[in-house]
Amino acid sequence: MEKVRWRGTWGVGDFMMALQTVHNYCYYNDTKVNLEMHWATPEGHLETPKDPETIVERMEWIHTKFHRQEDVTITHVYNSDLFPSSNTSRETKKRYYFESGKYTKKQNAPKGGVFKKREYRKPNPKGKNIVFWTPTYNSEPPRSWKRFLTNDDWWGIIKLLRREGWILQELTYRTPIKEAYEKIQNADYVLCYDGMWHYIAGQLGKPMFIPSWEEITGYACPQVVCRPNRDEAMQFITTFTEEGRHQMIEKAIHIKRKKLGRYFEDR
Repeated sequence: MEKVRWRGTWGVGDFMMALQTVHNYCYYNDTKVNLEMHWATPEGHLETPKDPETIVERMEWIHTKFHRQEDVTITHVYNSDLFPSSNTSRETKKRYYFESGKYTKKQNAPKGGVFKKREYRKPNPKGKNIVFWTPTYNSEPPRSWKRFLTNDDWWGIIKLLRREGWILQELTYRTPIKEAYEKIQNADYVLCYDGMWHYIAGQLGKPMFIPSWEEITGYACPQVVCRPNRDEAMQFITTFTEEGRHQMIEKAIHIKRKKLGRYFEDR
């Protein structure tokens, strides 16, 4: 069994990356992993008083959806100083330690992992259900490249799409994870910024659009369609043409077949 110590933060994407990485490691090395999450905060910590659940509760819940969940055992260490928050250097800041020394900062561990087969839904080209989230209600603003669409841009898009007959459902950080998961699971399309629930949408293989110029967006969500600047992003979303939706669906189908086939058919 491999032991992996991982830096826990308040972000959903961070624990999704941990789970995807260690499940991928289990699959390709035919082993089990004890994923030891290190939290700088005490047990039961809520980032804000209005949070519906702790980040640990969210992580434990989503793990029940993973294919071969039994490959990974999660344990938690609270009030940990293993990953000092004072270290903000990209060169020396660590995200994880493999006990075997398998991966280093210069050799990032590949991620993978899928949900159980029953969790996936077939694309519906005629569907009108869009799930979206924006940085509007974030307690802290995300990095500038994640928000080159302003709050006014997003609300203009939402009003336009609703006027055109699309059914939009908004998620925020305070949406309980079960509700967020089920809405993403049953959505026909996902429009969002690079953050919040995007790792879950990516793992569910949903047709997605994210305004971004960064390669890491495609790393988190291989099926995503992106536009690298405000003008192109606004043009893509506000028109939301049949051609654009077809591109999103075809890319999602291709990536999902490739990924799910590897996990469900190879063994």
